Amino acid sequence: MLAFSEIYCHFVWRISDDSPKLDKLTRRLAENFIRDFDEKFGYECISVCALADHIHFLAKLLPGVAPGLLIVRIKDELSEYLKVKLAMNTPPRWDNRYGIVSVSKSHLEIVKKYVEAQKIRHRDGKLNKTLERTKA
Repeated sequence: MLAFSEIYCHFVWRISDDSPKLDKLTRRLAENFIRDFDEKFGYECISVCALADHIHFLAKLLPGVAPGLLIVRIKDELSEYLKVKLAMNTPPRWDNRYGIVSVSKSHLEIVKKYVEAQKIRHRDGKLNKTLERTKA
């Protein structure tokens, strides 16, 4: 039986305070990983942006995918991927916390632009507190 799902989520997670920042190459590899492995994890990547200390991405979840389990799995497998791809002895350590916000279809373009403009928004201090939040 085929299932239908129209669930969109914005995800954000940070590296641990005691972890080195993500350099340019690591950020690019992280973005590619999130784009390229979307089918494996059960989502369609709409937009992704990795910064030095955190990652944002917007996705459509496929049927049966639990958002909380998805983000934990991505964080774990992304660390392993970076170990192999960059031969990193110590890949970035992710903070245990993360943020997930459901997004209505009518707001997808707004949130997509928000993700794509992360570097500028952080530089200018024009942040959405809800979309940046990783703790209760």
